[in-house]
Amino acid sequence: MSCLRGFGLPIGYTTRPTVRPVMTLGLIVTNTIVYLLTSYENSFLTISSRWIILGGYIPSMLEALDQLYRLLSSMFLHADIFHILFNMYFLYIFGRAIEEALGKWRFLALYLASGVLAALFHTAFSFIGGASAYTIPAIGASGAISGILGAYLILFPGTTLFVGWFFFIIPVFLRMRAAYFLIMWFAMQVAYGYAKIGGIAFFAHAGGFVAGIALLPMFKVRSEGSISRLKLLEELGRLSTHVAFTETSRSIRGLSRGTKIVVALLLTSLLAGAAYASSGLLVEEGLKAITLHYTFEGAQYIDYVGVQKSNIERQLSAIPKSETRILLNRLYAADLLYDEAKAGKELKIDNWHDRVFMSIEKRRVIVDVLMISFTGSYDLDGFLSYGIGELKTQVVLIGQNRVSVTDYMVHYIFEVTSKTVNIENILRITGLISLITSALALLVVLTKDKELTLVGE
Repeated sequence: MSCLRGFGLPIGYTTRPTVRPVMTLGLIVTNTIVYLLTSYENSFLTISSRWIILGGYIPSMLEALDQLYRLLSSMFLHADIFHILFNMYFLYIFGRAIEEALGKWRFLALYLASGVLAALFHTAFSFIGGASAYTIPAIGASGAISGILGAYLILFPGTTLFVGWFFFIIPVFLRMRAAYFLIMWFAMQVAYGYAKIGGIAFFAHAGGFVAGIALLPMFKVRSEGSISRLKLLEELGRLSTHVAFTETSRSIRGLSRGTKIVVALLLTSLLAGAAYASSGLLVEEGLKAITLHYTFEGAQYIDYVGVQKSNIERQLSAIPKSETRILLNRLYAADLLYDEAKAGKELKIDNWHDRVFMSIEKRRVIVDVLMISFTGSYDLDGFLSYGIGELKTQVVLIGQNRVSVTDYMVHYIFEVTSKTVNIENILRITGLISLITSALALLVVLTKDKELTLVGE
């Protein structure tokens, strides 16, 4: 679910914790070990694609009970070395204080619950990204860590962070209250999510943050002497967090009025989106969730794609992985991926050769396709439900003001399966959960902050 970098890095001096953050360090070690195991094939630089397919969270699979493990497995997978470094950095900085306040087991429960709810938020708001958003695997601990950030906003809004940015190559450092940093970070996640900026699961971040706020009252803050010391400013410098704590000229018990207003507005915007997703007003056509196992020129690939029957050609052209895009485009152009006339039928082809028309950059291009073998069965919509085969095809090259076709052919051996996913049902359930969570978070911000806050603004 991407990582948490993007709005500066909170830094400060390392202080001696009053309690060893066993669970925070344990989570960091666990995530690191998992990353090493899943990335060694790629020299520890990036995760192996098969682990993304096996453990990534895919919204369209939420209906299948045997796939629910992905809600947990996805939060321990990271895409590359920077992904895990930034996520573990944020967990180390903010997690230690929350663990000390809640205790290690309640901290772990909040962390995991926030990660699960982050995935459900991501699902509820996937309608904004279109059909493909339901089949793109999401990985990373950022949803769970966002929950820790949300809890930090309520418990420690008055602490001071040193935040660093790079202005071009020049490092810039500012002192900032934790509340201001976290609110601006939260606002960025919500704004970027609604703006449909791709590549990052912004609503997973926002959902995790909301979950951390909403669930906090369920995890009673420890009442031992260590927490009594938390409320004394002279002890604040010893908190288990990589943050500089300083006394301010004025201190408000709980959140300030301005903080409450801004957070309430952001939560209201999420309430509106969740209400829309859960209302049934969003009429989503059934999604064809496609799973592909294929070899391309001898290299093995696994991929997931989601399309809807209306305007399939446009959706196929937007597939990011070129090898997958070429394969599905050829099957579609040959009327082997979707053809209403084939509804409920089976088909077998051997050594079929044809020249198919492709629409590329608003131009019609003729491409040679040799279907060495193909066996397929079709659902009642005429969509390929299972197909296995081997083909060779030319490749279309797109350059500046020029579209050309290679004089050579590339080789595929493929297996394609698909199933129809009831997106409306998934949206209703996850939208309702997101709606309730957002409402609870709003209630906490407006009425429970004074009761929960340890270091007020």
